[in-house]
Amino acid sequence: MTYLDPSLRDLAQAQHGLFTTKQAHRTGLTSVALVHAVRSEELLHPARGLYAVADLVDPTSPSRWHADLSFGAGLLWDDATLGSTSAVLAHGVRVWGADMSTINVLRPIDRSVRVGPYRVRQWTGQPTQRTPVGPAVQLATALAAHAMEHGVVQGVVSADHAMHAGLVSAEDLRAAVDVVCGWRHGSRAVSMLSFANGLRESVGESRCSVALEMAGLVLTPQVEIRDRDGRLVGRVDFLVHGTNVIVEFDGRMKYDSGDPAVLWAEKKREDALRRLGYVVVRITWADLERPGAAAAKVRSAIAAA
Repeated sequence: MTYLDPSLRDLAQAQHGLFTTKQAHRTGLTSVALVHAVRSEELLHPARGLYAVADLVDPTSPSRWHADLSFGAGLLWDDATLGSTSAVLAHGVRVWGADMSTINVLRPIDRSVRVGPYRVRQWTGQPTQRTPVGPAVQLATALAAHAMEHGVVQGVVSADHAMHAGLVSAEDLRAAVDVVCGWRHGSRAVSMLSFANGLRESVGESRCSVALEMAGLVLTPQVEIRDRDGRLVGRVDFLVHGTNVIVEFDGRMKYDSGDPAVLWAEKKREDALRRLGYVVVRITWADLERPGAAAAKVRSAIAAA
């Protein structure tokens, strides 16, 4: 048995699978029917006044569900603006290591409130942009707030991606950080800015670089290594400044196919680098999860070299 009128389902399909209580009442669906639809699991009820058609959404996907609920903020409040992590995601920038169960909403209100998954704070007039899921603060502003809320490394991962994709400039990011540097946790945004670099290409590279640079190592990312005849041997993730030590983040993605040609090509590349006198250190996800492990690997290689 379905409680939904076809017109309401069609409306939800155009609204990220969502509709409001007011929209349901307009189609003749009563409050009692809404309760029964939730109990039968035809509907989800993520927040007061907001419903989701169960087979049109996927709450098991944190990023997709966050996007859906971000769109829902505009259904609940016509003056809603997305901020912080929600705005970062709305601009199409990757987020790593942050809780995505909370939707960050800004509104012209006097005090912060919590409505289900929505944390609603006071909007202070920051410039906004349109995104696929609704109005959001500008990306540089969102990145600074994201770092303040979740941490330096999380901020660097998102900032690196945004800069690499050409979505934000270093100047825009610096201007946004200057605004918040004196705020609570503003120092996290300042640190994020000092580490951010648009040359890094993955979450692993961003995390690896921050771990090593925090330990005092100076890295140059995406360095082209050439042989004595000027032929390109390879572009490496990092070269440790003042040494012949190369650092590669080994996320194993390129090896997952099991293609022998890929493995052989990588072996030949590394052998060629070693013949030129370089020492290659591979950092893995496991190294990044153990404090100090990545830096210890690199320092050991420098000492051996």
